[in-house]
Amino acid sequence: MGRPAKLVQRQQLELWLLYLASLAGVLLLFALVLRGVFQQSQLGTIRSALSVVSEDLASLPLPAPGSERDLQESRKDFATAHQQVEWFVKGRAAPVARLGEVRTIGPLPPLAPGKRLIWQQGSDWIALVRPVDSSQVEGHAPGTVWLRVSEGLENTEAQLTQLDLALAASVGAALLLSVLMARLLTQRAVEPLQRSLSRLRQFSLDASHELRGPLAALGANVEMGLLESDPAFGQQRRRFEAIGQATAQMEQLVDDLLLLARQDEQRIEHAEPVDISALLQLQVDLNRDGLALHQHQLSLELEPELLVLGQPILLQRLFRNLFDNAQRYTPDQGAIRVSAQRRGGRVTVAVEDSGVGLSADQLPRVFDRFWRASPDRGDGGTGLGLAIASRICLAHGGSIRVTSQLGEGSCFLVDLPAYQAA
Repeated sequence: MGRPAKLVQRQQLELWLLYLASLAGVLLLFALVLRGVFQQSQLGTIRSALSVVSEDLASLPLPAPGSERDLQESRKDFATAHQQVEWFVKGRAAPVARLGEVRTIGPLPPLAPGKRLIWQQGSDWIALVRPVDSSQVEGHAPGTVWLRVSEGLENTEAQLTQLDLALAASVGAALLLSVLMARLLTQRAVEPLQRSLSRLRQFSLDASHELRGPLAALGANVEMGLLESDPAFGQQRRRFEAIGQATAQMEQLVDDLLLLARQDEQRIEHAEPVDISALLQLQVDLNRDGLALHQHQLSLELEPELLVLGQPILLQRLFRNLFDNAQRYTPDQGAIRVSAQRRGGRVTVAVEDSGVGLSADQLPRVFDRFWRASPDRGDGGTGLGLAIASRICLAHGGSIRVTSQLGEGSCFLVDLPAYQAA
């Protein structure tokens, strides 16, 4: 599948993950709210029950010392409900009487004057403290006997645990169902786009093939026109030359489009070990005249026998495009540096120039098709050279990136997997 199709798949995956993340967030928020409401409802029920119990017990006499056993036998319902009742007398930290489930929850809280109901809560219990009716505390001054009714939260915690498991199962099932449905819907949604991309790519291939014949015929007729033109008719000759230049540019553009359409498949046929060092040296030798013409200072640092697995013609096109780009945008007497080295299992090639450079906002678009940094770069290029270089890198399992500063030059870094001989 071509690169556009892979981009569509990546965007489909991103939308799918975004949808699932949003749904998971909504479901999680709903689960937390539901759990909080349930917990508060349970605590409210417990508080109401403790209020009723404390209201009833506050009107009973203070139990006599040593009567706890009888109280426990007569009021077993407190232990069954995980409740505990304690009577406190002012000046004593320990309770003077207790019944129900035995639970050590510490001393009473500070007793504010005039306050009749005080709530206490721990990690696994909740308690209500209130004064005993003064008419039922014979031998004690009013406000000196306090009653504390508490209840353990074990049942509530067990119910919350069950609720958590049920919510987790429900959220998981909802997400799983959403995954299946979202996958199906996104596939159905992108199928027309994928078909359109496939037809567009096929059109590019067909159009490029069909245009090569007429352009070749046009170029041949221009050459014949130049050969047969009378030198005396200079204006006519200049017209033929202009047509010839435009035809050459069109042929280059068609060749670039055809190569891009083929490289969209990102597939390498008949791959073989390629010596990158030798390929770069050959490319430099082919450009000696151009370097000398513009007085470019070349620095070459190549490690020997840097092998990668790929197609020599495509790799040659990759580095030719990078080298041409460096020459095109480096002023006369500027510097160009080409280096290649092996780093672990990768081969890294750097093509650096001291040319016009690029601004930070231009860097993300460097490898886009037909993009050019500024309209005034009328250098005869098609705007496809770096896009082709990027596709060739991807087809070989590598990557390409650029660093640049405006007015100081650019550096293109190619990273390819090294060939491992069997």
